[in-house]
Parts: sequence; structure tokens; C-alpha cells
Amino acid sequence: MKKAFAWILVFLVVYILQSSLLYAISFEGSNADLLLLLTTSIALTHGFKRGAFAGFCGGLLQDIASGAFLGFNTLSKMIIGFCFGLMIDRIYEGKILLPLVSSVAATVANYIILTIIIFLLGYNVDIRQNIYKLLLFPIIYNLIFSYFVHKLVCWLKNKSFDN
Repeated sequence: MKKAFAWILVFLVVYILQSSLLYAISFEGSNADLLLLLTTSIALTHGFKRGAFAGFCGGLLQDIASGAFLGFNTLSKMIIGFCFGLMIDRIYEGKILLPLVSSVAATVANYIILTIIIFLLGYNVDIRQNIYKLLLFPIIYNLIFSYFVHKLVCWLKNKSFDN
């Protein structure tokens, strides 16, 4: 019970940081997607079921806050959480490059999935025009925060809540 409460608290704190404080350091409206980083780290350390669930929860929080299409970020983050969770037996979570490489891969995957969804909804997508704002800058921001988010997830995974 304590561990579930701790995970809920982590999601809420990360959501609040992403939706309020990180906008102070945003560049041209782009900032870090901490919920994507949290989803990716949970998937890599806990497997595809928890990864997909983390993606669902994080994406739903983002969708509710944005007021845009409900399910837009939920679907994207759930797919990413599921796919990264499938790699749990193939990687070692203690490697220092893991959060960096996974954050770049997750950011690119998120961009591709969201672009495909927008295209399927019938909107005109100019990939070249939006690639800097929607892909390059988020990659840089996610690289900055990925190690810290991954360390938090690893710490919480190994934390004993018996007290």
C-alpha cells in the first residue's frame, strides 16, 4: 500500500513539475516530457505491463491537462511503455547510458506516434517545419532530465516500505 502511494505521489509531483515549473525554462514552447521519461524508466525496470500502465496514467494526466484530444498522449505513452517494457530482460538497468539512450529513443518514438495519429485524424502535417520544436528541443530537454528520473525510479523500485 505504501509503495502504491509512493508511485502515485511520484506521478503527481512529476506532473506538477512538468506542467508548471518547467515552463519557466521552456524554449519556444518546448520543454522536457517528464511523464514520458517516467514511463520509459518504469517500463525498463518493471516490464511491459507496468510500463503500459504507467504510460496510460501519465498520458491520461497529460491529456486531461491539455484539453486537446482525450487519448492522444495516453495512446502514445502506453505504446511506448509497452514496447520499452519488452526489453526488460535484454538490458541491465544500472548502465549509465541507459536513461540517455532510452530518452532519445522514447522521444523520437513519441514524435512519430503523435505525428501518425495527427495524420490519421486528417490534419495536414508539415514534418520539416515542426521537427525542431517538437523533436530536437524535447530531445535536448529529455537528455538533461533522463538520468535523474531514471535514478528516482530505480531508487523507488529498490526501496523497502516495510516500516
